[in-house]
Amino acid sequence: MVADGNASDRGLRLAAVLLGLAGIFDAVAGAADLSGARYVSVADGAVHEHDLTGWAWLHLAVGVFTALAGALGPLRRRWSTSLALAAVVIFVGLHLFFLTYHPIRTVLVLGLALAAARLLIINRSRAVA
Repeated sequence: MVADGNASDRGLRLAAVLLGLAGIFDAVAGAADLSGARYVSVADGAVHEHDLTGWAWLHLAVGVFTALAGALGPLRRRWSTSLALAAVVIFVGLHLFFLTYHPIRTVLVLGLALAAARLLIINRSRAVA
């Protein structure tokens, strides 16, 4: 049987990996969007071009912040868990606005981030002040 401390450590490490993967994936996708083609839409017989450079920079910054918060998550400190949960909230909020442009990517990274948040919340009570 596994000791309770080891199970808690494994949960925090898994949360860190999931959050780190979501952050890295988002940062890479944000960097790719910076050099990618523009988005266009056709409405009322006209073609509209959308510049999403600001969103791409925001995804890059939030992705790096989320990956960093994921790396600090397993420290078993309340502040590191709170930082990781705050990163998840910001991450989810940003992706809900961007859902229409990248629905598949959004669903994938939100699954990773929300699974990490669940693990962090479960193990939060075991964190040291």
